[in-house]
Amino acid sequence: MGQEFILLRCMVATLFVSALPALAQQSQKINDVEKNAEKGLETPTQPSVPFQVAANDLKVVRLEPLVIKGQSLTISKNQPFSVHVFDKDFIADRQVANLEHLFRETAGMEVRSLGYGSVASSINLRGFAGGGHGGDIGFVIDGIPLNEASSHADGYADMSVVIPLEINAMRIFKGPVSALYGNFNRAGVVALETRRSGKYAELDVRGGSFGTVDLQAAAGGKFYGVDFNAAVQNFTTNGFRPQSDSNRQTGSLSAGYNFTDKTRFTIAGRAHTGEANTASVIAQDQYDNRHNRSAFFAKNPNVQNDGTDKDLYTIRGDLSHAITPQITAALFGYATTQTFRRSFTRLTNATTWQQRQEDYDRDVLGFGLNVNGKHNFLFKPLTWVLGAERYEEKTLYKYADALNNGQFTPTTLTAGVNGGSGTLNRNLKTNYISLFAQTEWVLNPYFRPSFGIRRDFIDGECDRRGLETRTGASAQCGKMENFDITTPKFGFRSTLWPGLLEARLSVADGFALPSDAAKFTPGIGVKPTTFRQLELGFTLTPGSMLIIDVAHYQIESKNEVALPNPALLDYVNVGKTKRIGTEAEIRFMPAQWFEATAAISNFNSRITETLPNQAYLLGADVVGMPKFMATFTGTVRPMPGMAITAIGRIFGRYPINLPTATAAQAYYDGYETVDIIASYEPRSQPWNMRGRYFVQVFNLTDARYASSAGITSGSRTYNPAAPLTVLGGISFKF
Repeated sequence: MGQEFILLRCMVATLFVSALPALAQQSQKINDVEKNAEKGLETPTQPSVPFQVAANDLKVVRLEPLVIKGQSLTISKNQPFSVHVFDKDFIADRQVANLEHLFRETAGMEVRSLGYGSVASSINLRGFAGGGHGGDIGFVIDGIPLNEASSHADGYADMSVVIPLEINAMRIFKGPVSALYGNFNRAGVVALETRRSGKYAELDVRGGSFGTVDLQAAAGGKFYGVDFNAAVQNFTTNGFRPQSDSNRQTGSLSAGYNFTDKTRFTIAGRAHTGEANTASVIAQDQYDNRHNRSAFFAKNPNVQNDGTDKDLYTIRGDLSHAITPQITAALFGYATTQTFRRSFTRLTNATTWQQRQEDYDRDVLGFGLNVNGKHNFLFKPLTWVLGAERYEEKTLYKYADALNNGQFTPTTLTAGVNGGSGTLNRNLKTNYISLFAQTEWVLNPYFRPSFGIRRDFIDGECDRRGLETRTGASAQCGKMENFDITTPKFGFRSTLWPGLLEARLSVADGFALPSDAAKFTPGIGVKPTTFRQLELGFTLTPGSMLIIDVAHYQIESKNEVALPNPALLDYVNVGKTKRIGTEAEIRFMPAQWFEATAAISNFNSRITETLPNQAYLLGADVVGMPKFMATFTGTVRPMPGMAITAIGRIFGRYPINLPTATAAQAYYDGYETVDIIASYEPRSQPWNMRGRYFVQVFNLTDARYASSAGITSGSRTYNPAAPLTVLGGISFKF
């Protein structure tokens, strides 16, 4: 890792040293322009030509409010892969307390809520079921990762630390298609872009069922040449079950200043605190009694005083400079500190419930440099980005089982010796160095290729810092192997029929590190699991009324990590999976007063290779993934300013465990829901203000179902979903 770190520092230094002459030259030109302007003189300039620089071009380069790595590529219409975009207007229309509620309107995506306040949900995408609560999906905000290397699960990411009203756009990249992001992007990446410019003031207030109140506010403006953008959110609810109240408060602030017309500095911070009580899961007998409302939502008497507490603080600085009119360099530094405590009661055998507690104190430092460019190459527009990043993440991790309302018992200290969970008390450290490049070339309408490549160097270590009583494979603690992973990406987009039919084809590689239990076992030689996605897609626009987008993909994994004999700790790379799916998104707009959309997905996710003594796993379905899911929306506008939207959701039957030598897979039947959103915005409003009044009805039919289901220690468990919920509120824009 030391050599790669030196390489990264040299790369940063070289790029900025190489930029110094251009900086000085451009700075002198700007001074000359300003002096001439003061004298009333004109400065000669050349006509502006896209992607081309005249030798004596003196035009001033205006920086974007914030240059994010590969910004031109992430918003490009030439991308050869599937990307779903939610802009700030759509986010405002849906009036959500958490952005993850929008995922269901993306084909192939669903949120399986675990029902624990301040705990991330599990999110499905592209045949993977472990996004958010696990590491299947990457989450980034302004290019900075939200995923946590060692908080509950490798790649854990909590969307509740983001305020919906602060977001300018949310882009969902499907599959490991972007070279700008590395680990945790095997199913895709959710890229969030905050608002960093503009003059606005907005306030959203809503409340209703179960004592729920959601207050969000955002404002932006320029003061003494500094762009300020701020947002706050306070969310609180009593919950729809006993012992399920929660609250969270989040604030974000950014300030950006242009030192010159080419150099900009931005500093941004975020603070979040949240706490919740948890009613935990219910068992099979309680779920079977779901016709009885009070029984279905009751807390199991074995559940203890479960809850969560989370505090997070981040700060980030960005310095961007236009080296030439076509090349911009951006340097960032980032730090976060976080505490997260979680307690959870669950079945440990058919009759015994046991409480465990996990504590995480997490600190992250990171910095990086990326250079973005636009040029003509062979007289055709070429857009590119080169970048390097380094992150160091440290986590103090404590784990204790067999607690009595949070207090140690004699069993807590002896359970590990006897084969149970016991205790852990350790420091975990993970280092990342990444080099990446990505480019798009608009060669002609029929062939617009894109190429990307990324190389990740990852290492780390585990050190025990106190008493640990857990034994066995999951208790190992040592130096992580050095991982060196290269993931290429290639694709192209083609206009087969101008104005009617677009096609895209791409192939992209991704990876997943071995689990904590494997990667911190000293001396193992297992490799990361690799994934390769092949996607073919078409966008049909037969007229202004109809848009149809269809994508067919296949993702194959190899080098899955298995443990043939837990007593020997002999981890090996054995195992393959195959995920095949088709996604369709349709938008129909026959008139201004009516609009309908559909997001439909069909999957087949299976295990195709396993250990020789586990032949019963061959052909088994990947846990958590249904064969079918769909969301249908319809919006009518019966009068000016009024809109009524109905959203229907189908989430099909899915497996909740893997088969064994003696038992077949178990399944949950899935669910269907209907939501209604009605809003009205009067035409005439005072003080140049826009007010929008709205009512939201969730689970209109009051269906009794589980938002997630599983098998714990051989017993089925369920997380009850919210019943009929009604919220109302008002949104102001000043």
